[in-house]
Amino acid sequence: MSKRTPFLFFIILILSTMPLPRAEALGIGPPSFELDLRIDGSNSTTVYLLSDGLEGELIIGLESLPFRVEPSKINMSKEDHYRPVEITFYGNETLESGVYEGIVTFIAYTGGFVAVGIKIRAKINLLETSPELHHEEEPDLPDIDDLKDWAEGKQETSEEEPETIEEAQVSKNSSFIFGGLAIGIAVVLGLIGIWWKRR
Repeated sequence: MSKRTPFLFFIILILSTMPLPRAEALGIGPPSFELDLRIDGSNSTTVYLLSDGLEGELIIGLESLPFRVEPSKINMSKEDHYRPVEITFYGNETLESGVYEGIVTFIAYTGGFVAVGIKIRAKINLLETSPELHHEEEPDLPDIDDLKDWAEGKQETSEEEPETIEEAQVSKNSSFIFGGLAIGIAVVLGLIGIWWKRR
């Protein structure tokens, strides 16, 4: 057996045991909701958060919805599993009553960089002042498999999805893949260099 054979086996062993690069992900559910809101009041709905390996801040924003929403950001941890997040909308007395449709965006920041973004559809029924309007009932808990699909990017996307969010998710996923490949290539080249000097 050649002296080089054990060394080549060693290189193959290292490559086979290297972990595959994995993209961190975020799941938000349900994918849409409808809410009644008084012009001079407020109302809330609940969404559920699944953080699959992400830790940092989750920024909540609105698109095409002329209302104020709270909270605007929440802290996110790797242990968030089916975490309920209550989102409160506040009426706008400068608007006319009617139906307003738009998007609620959730952008995850880790280490000061955008990691991933999710959007859900929202339909707000803006009503005249009425003392009979009650707090919206909490929606049914989404299936955990659905949240996992959303976290893995398997959920259906809309043409209205903000381009910046989609690009951020692709950029983050690509960085993990290419980062893992770069490390693997560097290890292999280093081992080959050592073998070449010793042969």
